[in-house]
Amino acid sequence: QWSFNDAFSAEDMTDWEERILKILEKELGARPKDLDYVCELKIDGLHMVLTYENGILQTAATRGDGKVGENVTANIKTILSVPIKLKKEVSLVAEGEVWMNKSMLDKINEERKKVDEPLFANPRNAAAGTIRQLDPAIVSARKLSLTAYDISSDNAPVSQEEELQYLKDLGFKTDSHWKVCKTMQEIFTFHKYWQNHKTTQEFWVDGVVIKVNQKKYQ
Repeated sequence: QWSFNDAFSAEDMTDWEERILKILEKELGARPKDLDYVCELKIDGLHMVLTYENGILQTAATRGDGKVGENVTANIKTILSVPIKLKKEVSLVAEGEVWMNKSMLDKINEERKKVDEPLFANPRNAAAGTIRQLDPAIVSARKLSLTAYDISSDNAPVSQEEELQYLKDLGFKTDSHWKVCKTMQEIFTFHKYWQNHKTTQEFWVDGVVIKVNQKKYQ
C-alpha cells in the first residue's frame, strides 16, 4: 500500500504535473495529448484493503505499515455497505475508506462522556477504534460505512473513471462527487468548491485526491 504525496499550493500542483509530463515525455518520446485527471473527495477515515475470490469476500485488512496490516474481516462483514458477495464472480483487491458519520460520532462521545472515557477527537479515530473492537456486535451498532475508490489488482479497468463505475457495478458504495479534469485550473476550481462545501457531506472531508486518470500513464 502506497501513501499520497501532499500538495499545499497551486505551485505544488503545477510542479507535480510538470514532473509527470517530463517522465512521460522521456518514456513515450513526446508529451501525451490525452492526459487527464480524476479528482475525488478525500474521506477522513480508516483505509481498508478487501480481497475477493470468485466474487466472495475473503479478507479485510487495515493498511498497517504498508506491507503488513491487521486482519479485521469479522468486523468489516458487519458493515452494510461492504458486499460479502459481488454482483460478478470476479477475483480482485479493492480499496476503500471506512468512516463514521458525524451524528454517530456525537452520540458515541456523549456516551463516553457519561462514563468519563476520553472522547474521540475525530471520525477517523472513532472508526479505527471501532474496527479494532473484539465484539462485532459493537461494530454493527455503530453503523460504519465503507466507500470504495480503487482496484489494486491487475484486472482493473484502463482508467480511474471506469474503475469507479466498475466498483459501483460490482455492488460497492462509491462517492459520486468525483470529476474528470483536463487542466490544473479545473482541478483548482474543484478544490475551491469543496473547500466551501465539505461540511455538506455525512463524512469528514480532509482534502481532494488527484489521480492520473489513464492507467497506462500511472
